[in-house]
Amino acid sequence: MIYIIILWFLIISLIILLIRLLNIKRNIIICMFISIFIILFILNINQCISAAIDGCKLWYKSILPTTFPFIVICNLLIYYDGISLYSKFLGPLICRPLGLSKNCSFPIVASILCGYPLGAKYCVDLYAMDYIEKEEYERLLNIASNVGPLFLIGSVAGILLKNISLGYILLIGNYLSILFIGLVTKKKRTNIKLSSPTYSKYETVNFGTSIKNAVQNGINTTLSIGGFIVIFSVVISLVKNNNYFYIIFKQLETFLTLPNGTLYCLFLGSIEMTNGCNIISTLSLPLSLKLSIISFLCSFSGLAVIVQVSSFVSETKINYNKYIFFKIIQGIFSFATTYVLFKLLPTSIYTSKLMSNSFSCVYTYLQPLLIIIALTVLLIILNKISKLLFHAA
Repeated sequence: MIYIIILWFLIISLIILLIRLLNIKRNIIICMFISIFIILFILNINQCISAAIDGCKLWYKSILPTTFPFIVICNLLIYYDGISLYSKFLGPLICRPLGLSKNCSFPIVASILCGYPLGAKYCVDLYAMDYIEKEEYERLLNIASNVGPLFLIGSVAGILLKNISLGYILLIGNYLSILFIGLVTKKKRTNIKLSSPTYSKYETVNFGTSIKNAVQNGINTTLSIGGFIVIFSVVISLVKNNNYFYIIFKQLETFLTLPNGTLYCLFLGSIEMTNGCNIISTLSLPLSLKLSIISFLCSFSGLAVIVQVSSFVSETKINYNKYIFFKIIQGIFSFATTYVLFKLLPTSIYTSKLMSNSFSCVYTYLQPLLIIIALTVLLIILNKISKLLFHAA
């Protein structure tokens, strides 16, 4: 077993060394991979068509009804100076503890409510409209970058894990990881001022023109997201139906004495988190470990979401390696936090029989908001304590 792993390591090392010695350009390597993908697509044409159709169904049933209306509404808010309005009310509460200017509150709220990749889109919009500077924009990309509560509570906890209360543990773990990234990157800021002025970008625009532009932008963004979903559905299908990858990861799991399927599911989840979460939920792992791995995948987001974010930020020329690095750190912190929370918090929510159905429904929908408020208050308290400690030092 160990000889096979060493052999693979030597083969990969020799290939990398050969590429460097021959000075092969990056575009040639990319063209080679694309050519291999085309060959695999032709050889597995029926399987790929079926996967593409499944991707279209996923986009039509899940993404289009929720994302498109939200994008249109948010675009209208931007056109009518909603950023300034959000900055006044939410800026001191959300942005000040994180060391961000008040204008950053809008992408953070959009990311918290709807999830990937809308937070990144509105970060780019703010930067393009000169509401924020580049250094703050790069920080904001990692902070306004999380999975939505609807996916965690409804899809993962409700459908996959059959326990809604687990969704709130995942939600807290993911939101704490965002706050952690905000505090870590806060130390790296240089010229960003907490009291930076709110830029006035509002101009009187005809409502018909505004809604037309909002709808066009929403259509382009939603179609772009759908395209990525279809492409990565095909990629995941090719990988899942190739026993070669499964055999390699099974040998690694045997060598590292890990439960069967753990590394393979992590590999699939690192490509596309929804498929990874679906497969991990079926493994015979301890629930604490299963939940922590899902939390890691949701915070890291996977290659599919990273490429989607890249399509939004490509024109702004940021250090994208730094973004990916902090996404990995966020995933690791989310893994550890979720594991601890699972041990501390109850995993079932009991509702009194005397409680009416309407009140129970309202309470269920208010729980994510209450969690966000509690975490924000906790962050403010920690921020005050850190200031007192540094001031005393």
